[in-house]
Amino acid sequence: IQALFWLVFNPNFVSPKGQPFESYELSNMEFSKLSSPDTAGLAKANYVPVQESPVIFQERGYYSWKFSANLSTIPEEGLGLLPNGAADNIRLYVNKHLIFGEGRMELPDVTYDFLTRPRIRVPAAALAKGENTFEIVQVIELSRETLNFPSKLGDYKTIENISDWRLFLFRDANIVSTTVGFVISFFAFIALLRSNSKTTVAWLFILALLWPIRNLFLIWAEMPLHGAIRPFLYGFTTLSLSAAWPLFVDAWSNKSKRRFVRFNLLIWFLGIALIGYWTLLSGNVGAFTKVETLLNYFGIAFMFATITRLVWHFVGTRDDRYWEAAILIMLVSLLGLFLTYTLLWDQHKGYLDLGQPLLLFAFAIAFFSRNFRLFQSSAEISSLLKTQLDDRTAELELAHAREKVFIRKEAYDHERQRIMRDMHDGLGSNLMSMLLAARRGEAKPEKVAEGLQSIVDEMRLMIDSMDSVGESLAVALATFRERVQSRVEGAGFKLNWTNSAGRDLPELGPRQVLQVFRIMQEAVTNALKHSGGDVIDVNISHSDETKQAVQISISDNGKGMKADKVAGHGLDNMQSRAAAIGAEITNDSDDDGARVTLSLPETLKKIV
Repeated sequence: IQALFWLVFNPNFVSPKGQPFESYELSNMEFSKLSSPDTAGLAKANYVPVQESPVIFQERGYYSWKFSANLSTIPEEGLGLLPNGAADNIRLYVNKHLIFGEGRMELPDVTYDFLTRPRIRVPAAALAKGENTFEIVQVIELSRETLNFPSKLGDYKTIENISDWRLFLFRDANIVSTTVGFVISFFAFIALLRSNSKTTVAWLFILALLWPIRNLFLIWAEMPLHGAIRPFLYGFTTLSLSAAWPLFVDAWSNKSKRRFVRFNLLIWFLGIALIGYWTLLSGNVGAFTKVETLLNYFGIAFMFATITRLVWHFVGTRDDRYWEAAILIMLVSLLGLFLTYTLLWDQHKGYLDLGQPLLLFAFAIAFFSRNFRLFQSSAEISSLLKTQLDDRTAELELAHAREKVFIRKEAYDHERQRIMRDMHDGLGSNLMSMLLAARRGEAKPEKVAEGLQSIVDEMRLMIDSMDSVGESLAVALATFRERVQSRVEGAGFKLNWTNSAGRDLPELGPRQVLQVFRIMQEAVTNALKHSGGDVIDVNISHSDETKQAVQISISDNGKGMKADKVAGHGLDNMQSRAAAIGAEITNDSDDDGARVTLSLPETLKKIV
């Protein structure tokens, strides 16, 4: 990077060797303030000899520089003039004839054409043999110190050859630099929107944007900014550009130092406050000169901060971002040269001004190139992850199939155990009681009939519970009513069915619905067997506690049931089934009958 800059860029762009030439001797150098930038103002001019000092202070207004050149011959292609000075726009009169007069000169609405036209051609027709008078009329919009160096006058062809590169740097190079800066800022903005780590890209965007905005003050002749706002915005943009460099390097290091960032932002804010005071509030005629001085010294401070932060990073961290690091080291070299020339010799070399856009462009290429490779790697990683995901999905499908088989087997085992428990507690208990009664000679026909009826009821309950009752609670309730209606009426009971909840019922899974169905079967069976009544009431309603919960109540009009009458599997089974789904069940019994109340919350437990 260093070799490319010093052996290629610098000799051709920064310090190209110009052709030596002999300029015409200029004499009678005089200076005057004008009342107007036209021939009327020139007619009233009161010229005085130019002082020897190279620096003079020019307040806002119109001025004229007058000098003479003695021509022994008139060049066929005329003369070329390279005017010096720091005017916003100029008029050139040669022998009282207007030679150059682009744009507007009248304050306050001036244009800035002189910034983009550092070379003027004087046609041969406007010249005469012997002494020729040249008058350069200037308009100064912002009071400031200017350099009092004489203009250069020579044959136009010679002036053209030696000034082509200067004209290119003043106009074309700045236009290209501005365009490239806006393009880089556009891509940086797109990257900023898409990036996860935004700090580095954000500062790159700010740098890339501030550079072309600052250049607009140099190439936009028709810029509609006048008065105090123009120096303020110029100072704001230039100082912000200087302050952005150390903050950008800090973000690029990936180890941001908060104190460093806050200190630089504080210095930046102080500089902006001073620029705003001088340009917008103070009314000082030398405000722009103060702003230029501040920009120089604050710029040096920010450049020193940039060097310090970069050295700090490389001393304490190994970094494999070689191209970006090399470009930043190149920047540090130019910053060091800028500091040296400014502090020791008060000279402003073009290394930094002309090299900064190149370095910014090169850094953007390196940065986006590295991230483009990361994007490619991301695509490869995505492809690899997709393959692994497909393999994992296949494995999960196999595991899911095995899990389904295991769950089905576990469900079968659980159901088998339930049936065996019901057969043991229900059928086995009744059959054993009948067998013992027969052995003792107590097997009376009515007791045998009662025992057989109980066994039939138990078998019917077991068979019903193994059958499907539906996928929802509403379907299960309808199925229950259909199945229990004939059984209750066949046993000499009346069934009263009330459903005030309608179909506004909790959403339950099939296995949860089956548990509710079984609890209701148990409750009805107990009422038929032990109540001694003739009416069974089934009431389905919303709970008083919450509109989402539902209560299912099954009661009879018997004489009540003692716990020992339904001991064994009855009440215990109902309690365990209610607990399995997270419901609550209560059993109330008195002389007016028995009541079983099942309370279903809004969300029931899943049955594993």
